[in-house]
Amino acid sequence: SSWLKPHRSGVSLAMAGCTAFISLGAHPSSLWPVPAAASRPRLEPLRSEVREVTAVQSSCPAVLAAVAAVRVARRKDRRPWALRATTVEAESTTGLAPWEIEEETEDERQARYAREADEMKLKWDARRLEEKQSAQRRQAWAQKEQERASLYGPRDPIMEAYEARIYEEARVIEVRRRQREVYERIKAHKEGKTLPPKGTPYVTLKASPAEPVKPEEFDISGHYKPEEDLEAKKYKAPESYVSPSGSAPPPRHKRGAPRAAWEAQQYAPPRPNAPPPKEWPEPGSLPADTVPPVRAKIEEERANRKSRRQRMMEEQERLDRGESPAVEEEEDLEDEDVEDDVEDDVEDEVQEDAQEVAEEPEADKPDLPTVAEAKAMKVAELKQALQTAGLPVTGKKAELLERLLGAIEG
Repeated sequence: SSWLKPHRSGVSLAMAGCTAFISLGAHPSSLWPVPAAASRPRLEPLRSEVREVTAVQSSCPAVLAAVAAVRVARRKDRRPWALRATTVEAESTTGLAPWEIEEETEDERQARYAREADEMKLKWDARRLEEKQSAQRRQAWAQKEQERASLYGPRDPIMEAYEARIYEEARVIEVRRRQREVYERIKAHKEGKTLPPKGTPYVTLKASPAEPVKPEEFDISGHYKPEEDLEAKKYKAPESYVSPSGSAPPPRHKRGAPRAAWEAQQYAPPRPNAPPPKEWPEPGSLPADTVPPVRAKIEEERANRKSRRQRMMEEQERLDRGESPAVEEEEDLEDEDVEDDVEDDVEDEVQEDAQEVAEEPEADKPDLPTVAEAKAMKVAELKQALQTAGLPVTGKKAELLERLLGAIEG
């Protein structure tokens, strides 16, 4: 028994072997051979152990049954959650997940309410600040455009969009030209030849976009700076470029309102009594002393302009006093017209300010050829005549001829 304790696994294997040999008809004593007579004195302890094992072998089926019963009992004692996957609800006594159980105290609830109120306040403060900055930028942009129109004439958005489009088309040509130039120079370098010279740029490429202006650094002064237009003037397609997407739109005084894209005529017919375009100075060409008077006049008008809320309050005060609002209604309509039709008012102010501030003498009308001479001209001669008259020289021959004939007749 003392030998069996540290060798239980070995005994189990022995019992299993015993059972197999007994089932085959072998006697248990045949499993352990008897030692020789010369070695019997040294194997006396082994004899007693063999006898014990032989005794155990005789009761081999009962031992196996006991071992099996112990193993079954141990397997039954194991916890069920260790053998299968479970959910959080199955482990709880309430049938709810831990995050579904309300364990918040009153102090924690009040602290959460205060925190949520602070977060909401910050959110609405940020929204109000964004709306305020947006309004300031819109007002500054409107004031800047009004000052620009007073000094150098109103913008032509349609023509500016066309020029921006054909610049992007010409920019593709310049990018491809540079790629080909790099390829040819690398190829010549690998072959050990002299590098070919660099070509002439077709157009000036714009620099990579920089970081946008921060809100606190945004210019809200409302003052026009001609450097912006001078910088944008560098990025234009050459006059010889012909856009595959269509010809240039007609001049401003020869076109009406733009139409839908699917209509044959892109623009409505012009007004029959439209005045001829006025010759405005180039941006940045006026002296610096002409800017402050115009700027002061615009700022004074914007300062005296009343908002809709102020007009409504004044009208309510007049009604409370029992005054007739008939005359004031006309003033309100005039103010609304000023706000709604800003472009028309700006054009009128532009002409008045230009006459008061610029006071430049009108340029003499250039010598233009006759109608018969214009029809007999070639493309180069037509472009030269248009350039002399100060008109654009882009487009096909028919467009150039039409433009020149319009200048001669007008």
